[in-house]
Amino acid sequence: MPRPIAFKRLPRLRWKPRADALVPPDVQRKYPAFASDFVILDEELMPRFYELDNEALRAQNQFRLEQLVLIIGSAIAAILGGLQGAFTNTPWPGLIEGLLAVVLTVVAVRTRELRAQRRYLVSRVKAERLRSEYFLFLGRVGDYADSERRSRRLAERVVEVYRQKDQP
Repeated sequence: MPRPIAFKRLPRLRWKPRADALVPPDVQRKYPAFASDFVILDEELMPRFYELDNEALRAQNQFRLEQLVLIIGSAIAAILGGLQGAFTNTPWPGLIEGLLAVVLTVVAVRTRELRAQRRYLVSRVKAERLRSEYFLFLGRVGDYADSERRSRRLAERVVEVYRQKDQP
């Protein structure tokens, strides 16, 4: 069952990798003149694209999950602080609030150290550059206009994009 639109951006606890084709197979079959290009792209570019795209999606999901935990945890800590003020004779809201603050601190430190947002940005930029190369190759534009060296240039460009320094 599809998720309601309101919850579409919420992170998933169990993340699943995707392998969506940039040009769906049914569309590829409509253009037999490009069949050899699609084969080359599937061999040279798509494995790296899937790797980078899935890394970006995984890091994005992780970042969103961490942020959601921090937001909900902070709201609960605020509620416990209010309960502590309302029930001055019982120490349990303050104890739970203290434990929650420790857990939230650990999550915040972990979030900073894992740098999920940074990994997302770097992987997303690289994946989008490969997506651009995909369509440039199909359009025979720029470096891909020369029909003799197209495949070699694509392989070089894929390696070049994949190995770029981690700068978005």
